[in-house]
Amino acid sequence: MGVILSALSLAIVHIAGDNVAVVPAMAALLGNGIYSTVFFAYMIFGSIVAGISAWIGVKSKHELTTVVSQLFGIRGKTMLALAILAVSLPASALTGGYFAGQLLQDLTGISYKWLVPIYIILCCILAADYGKELLYISNYVALLLIPIIGIMLIQLPEINSAISIVNVLTIDCISWPLVIALIGYNAGGMRSILIVETGTYFSHKNYTGVFLVVLAKIFEGFFTLLLAHIAVSGGGSGFIPLSKIANQVFGSWLAFAFNSILVSILLNTMVPAMLVNAKQLSIITRLHFKNTLILAALLVWAGSLFSLELILTLMSVTGLFMIVFIGVVAYFLHKQRENKLK
Repeated sequence: MGVILSALSLAIVHIAGDNVAVVPAMAALLGNGIYSTVFFAYMIFGSIVAGISAWIGVKSKHELTTVVSQLFGIRGKTMLALAILAVSLPASALTGGYFAGQLLQDLTGISYKWLVPIYIILCCILAADYGKELLYISNYVALLLIPIIGIMLIQLPEINSAISIVNVLTIDCISWPLVIALIGYNAGGMRSILIVETGTYFSHKNYTGVFLVVLAKIFEGFFTLLLAHIAVSGGGSGFIPLSKIANQVFGSWLAFAFNSILVSILLNTMVPAMLVNAKQLSIITRLHFKNTLILAALLVWAGSLFSLELILTLMSVTGLFMIVFIGVVAYFLHKQRENKLK
């Protein structure tokens, strides 16, 4: 029971822009093809990558940056920074630029091109450790997503139909580029670091950390599958289909509250992402944190100007790079342990 509760907590912590924004938006485009895409991205390949990351923490008993430094030296630390940035920067542009901008435009009526830089600046201010109270409030508001999704399920009878196993397991309509992009989204940024640290924390309990992380990824996959099902069955359209469905179900006032929850989730995703972006840029450029935070903001803003298709295509490539990097780290850690045993 303790492992299940811990896995659920870890899954809730991982709810981010890919779950509430990217997947529902793609569900509106792919239709039934989103089910198998989510299943393979989260429950199969996502679980494998998460399990390998947790194994690194269990076996090394150190955080990811320390492991990479021990295996490959200073060059390895730079390689890790590049690998994380390769995923984190486009993911930040997608979540905190593209989708946050679209959502805020729907809420306020202000133009997307003005809202995105303002939102990114706000995230940078919070990442620089100012305005902690706002971040605390947004964390609590974001937790309301779970019960409000439950209410949405009750209010929409057509959503109560079971998800077809055929739709989940078929590979005919699956979007493989989106699968790789979603795996990369999960493998990059804070998530890989958090997962390795989880494995490290449970290293004294053998493989408990690995089981916990894999179970958490399966829970996250089920929740994401549910959000995709709501987007498909509820007939949502546009860039933020969940927002449209909420407006149909709850009316304007409660829909505004639901959209505020989505904004809070995106904010909770973006602030640590900007922190990660700035720190990795600092490792590569040797510049002061505040300077790299400004640089990260400019890069994310520039990325938000790209089309959705281009950002997802870029994440497919960089996501594959991050997956390979984690595999290489796990391989060399395994070889190092074998040599020590000999």
